[in-house]
Amino acid sequence: MTRREGLDIKKKILDVLKQHGEVSLRELETKTNTNNITIQKHVEELEFFGKVVVTKHPKNDKNGRPFTTVRLK
Repeated sequence: MTRREGLDIKKKILDVLKQHGEVSLRELETKTNTNNITIQKHVEELEFFGKVVVTKHPKNDKNGRPFTTVRLK
């Protein structure tokens, strides 16, 4: 397996958001086949450049845990 470039991962994140609207970080991990730390790093960069909006939710209705969602700006 070859290592993907950061730009390729960011493109995949943006493609997923275009298709699905607002998604959780966990969903992004699954849909882009990328680990949590990498997703967080790239989402932070995309947020810095004004491409996405990150929302931190205090509680998930299903399990009571906090979670974060991402959507296009």
